[in-house]
Amino acid sequence: MVDFYVVDKFVDSIKTMLDKTLKDLGAMRGSLMVVDLREKVLKIKVATSINSIESIGRDIIENSRPGIGEGVAGIVAETQKPLLINDIEELKKTYPSLITSTDSARYESSLVVPIVEHGITIAVLNINDKLDGKKFTTEDLRLAVMLAEYCGVALKLERQNQGILHVNEIIREISLTNSLPEIYRLVVSKGAEILRCEMASLMLVEKEQEGVHNLVVKESTDKTIIGESRRLGESVSGYVWKTGEPILIKSVEDGIRDRRFKILNKPGSFIVVPLNLKYQSPYALNVALKSINTIGVLNFTARLDGTAFTDDQLEAIVNYSNLVAIAIEKARYYNDSKAAYLSTVKSLSAALESKDSYTKGHSDNVEYLCGRLAAKLDLTEKQKEDLQIAAVLHDIGKIAIPENILNKKGKLTAEEYEKIQTHISEAENILRHTFYLDNSREIISCHHERFDGMGYPAGLEGAQIPLGARVLAVADAFHAMTSNRPYRKAMELSKVKEEIRRCSGKQFDPEMAALLLELLESEHLNQPEAEGRVV
Repeated sequence: MVDFYVVDKFVDSIKTMLDKTLKDLGAMRGSLMVVDLREKVLKIKVATSINSIESIGRDIIENSRPGIGEGVAGIVAETQKPLLINDIEELKKTYPSLITSTDSARYESSLVVPIVEHGITIAVLNINDKLDGKKFTTEDLRLAVMLAEYCGVALKLERQNQGILHVNEIIREISLTNSLPEIYRLVVSKGAEILRCEMASLMLVEKEQEGVHNLVVKESTDKTIIGESRRLGESVSGYVWKTGEPILIKSVEDGIRDRRFKILNKPGSFIVVPLNLKYQSPYALNVALKSINTIGVLNFTARLDGTAFTDDQLEAIVNYSNLVAIAIEKARYYNDSKAAYLSTVKSLSAALESKDSYTKGHSDNVEYLCGRLAAKLDLTEKQKEDLQIAAVLHDIGKIAIPENILNKKGKLTAEEYEKIQTHISEAENILRHTFYLDNSREIISCHHERFDGMGYPAGLEGAQIPLGARVLAVADAFHAMTSNRPYRKAMELSKVKEEIRRCSGKQFDPEMAALLLELLESEHLNQPEAEGRVV
């Protein structure tokens, strides 16, 4: 067999079986056309022939797009009835509207069989022309029908396999972030992509001020419903939350007949699946009295092709929802743990400021200034967050420095200056056991490096210094110069600008220095000692 053609990745077993069937039937050519339900056309996915002379041309394979009801294959897809064609002109009497794109002489004899799943035509199998010039028989048609059944099973298995791979890729993408808003967005958009539907929403169990738990819409393809809520047992979503069981409604009539719940907005076919965890969670309310905790639900409706959801799609989205529940739980745990840790460290920072009255409010102002600079740089949300945390905690190591050194009004001795420098290593010791502060810790460790390589602790220079540390260095220096210190009064803003220009390319990254000067001009940042905050 030659000229096997595959438009996309497909099932090798179908080609093998099609080759064998052509041999058994003594046929010249065979092809499998798959229905594109969205465009409502047939597209050739697999084509094979007994030799190169009888092969279907590549241009025909790539450009043939008969609509449902158009041409022989389109009629078979529409009627869902197999055809044994030994006289195309006779067939045209049965279907007067039939127009063939190929010369009628080419249709010496053909077998055309629909492949139907859940009442929907998903593909059409074509076998054309006997090698010996004879006609196909009813026995040949029976063999073609059996092959079509095999192709149907193979298509289903391939679709399920691709679905699993697709879900795994999606879950991997979701797991790359711990930003809950981003996770919510991905869960909804990717879920709608899996089911090829227009409407999707994510609802999570939340405890409201009165202590009552409700399901709240956190993300949706319809942004107008975000924030809406359902009580336990209310509507289909509330019922799925209450029971922890998925619901598939294939039609409005099925929904009306189902007495387990009340459909509030009466969509067509829809799926509602729970986000279940097989362990206790602080984010769930276990109401089903089972060994599961439901943290929310996913809702899907309005299939793009207008068809009803299937049992296979329900199974696929249930698997997806189980993985989504774990991803959301992981991100919540990460964020809660980080918030708790940062709260503790901020308390240490506050304790530091109580030791050194001259640094009171310093970290807050440096955090604000870093945020304004970061907004002008092409940073990811994660990079901005790492910089923000570093700005808040950059002086945390000074908690180990004696107060008499921190508050000394005169010039520091060499020994005292060396002791001050140890606040970098002390910060490392405080923060090193928290993995999600790794990037922030690196920024803190390097924010006293100089662009010319004359800084500490490692003598890094230029691009060797992390970008966040170069931002923090100029923000930290700006606030230090514009604040009162034990050994001097706050500097005038004009002199601070001169110092930043003088140190550009030496102490500071020239780009960061220029960015700060631009910010000072455009946003009129004031001296914090005079105005209370850098705004």
